[in-house]
Order: sequence, then C-alpha cells, then structure tokens
Amino acid sequence: MKRNDLESMIKKLEEKIKNQQQLLQDLYTQLEALIEQEKEREQYISSKEIIDLVFKKIGKKINMSTIKRWADEGYLGEVIDEKEKFWALHAKQGKKRFLYPKAYAYTFLHEKGYLSSEFEVLDRVLVNAHANEQPIIGIIIDSCLNKDHFQYTIQIEGSFDVLKDVEESKIKSVEGAD
Repeated sequence: MKRNDLESMIKKLEEKIKNQQQLLQDLYTQLEALIEQEKEREQYISSKEIIDLVFKKIGKKINMSTIKRWADEGYLGEVIDEKEKFWALHAKQGKKRFLYPKAYAYTFLHEKGYLSSEFEVLDRVLVNAHANEQPIIGIIIDSCLNKDHFQYTIQIEGSFDVLKDVEESKIKSVEGAD
C-alpha cells in the first residue's frame, strides 16, 4: 500500500472512531436520564394502577371517571402528564396517561377505605429483617400508612421485644397461624 492510501485510511478510521465516541457519550447521557426518570416515576401512580391496586386490595372495581373526579377535586394531588414529565421512558401509545403522587393518592385511598394494609393487627407473621439473619416470628400490634407504603409494629414471639417501622415488603404470613 502507498503512503497516501494508508494516511487516508487512518484519517477515515480516526473520524469514524470520533463519531462512535460521540455516539457512545450520547447513549450514556440518555441512559442517565432514563435511570433518573425511572426512579422518579416510582413516586407516582397512574389511573390504571390505582384501579388495579384497589381491586387487588379490596376487590372493588372503580372506573376512570371516578378517578378523574377525584383528581379534579384535588384528592389525588398534582396531576402530571406522563409523556410530558417522563419523556425518556417508553410510554404507551394512545390517550394521555395521568399520574398522581403516590403519597397523596395512597393517603386518600386509605382514608376512603379503598386501600388497606396487607396484614392486620394480631396476624402472626415472619419478618425477614436482614438477608443474612434468621427470620423472626412475631405478632402485628400496629400498622400505619407512611406516605406510599405500610409499616408495622411487631412484637417478637418468645422475647416480647418490639420491632418498629417494619416495611410490608419484609413481612410474610406464617402458614398455619391461629
């Protein structure tokens, strides 16, 4: 190969590498925005998610017009357009999807009786406090809604020590409980 040909190939390859590096940097920027928006999206709940949540928790079917009325009356907090606020996330096609802050929506649903804790007072439960520790069996003595999730106070069987602010996700029902 001649010198001019090699120099030309090197120049083309350098330009290609430069373009690919810019593309890689742009992809990293998009990924950062996507991760940030995914985390922020977890703080909101959609109308459809509210309908599914109420049905799962108490078995009652509510419709979109009910949720729209609650939103219009301000019970669900600030109404957010999902496509506008979370542009980096893959949104479903079609009609607008409205989102509501989970803390407001959960509080309202709990006050209306549409949202209840998974476990009740005096339920016998298994608590997985830490991954590397043995599960603990206890009895629920109190529960409360903390923003967008339920927390429990649990009395440990045998020692009668009390665990406070136990997340619902760390509790399982004990099979064969009385």
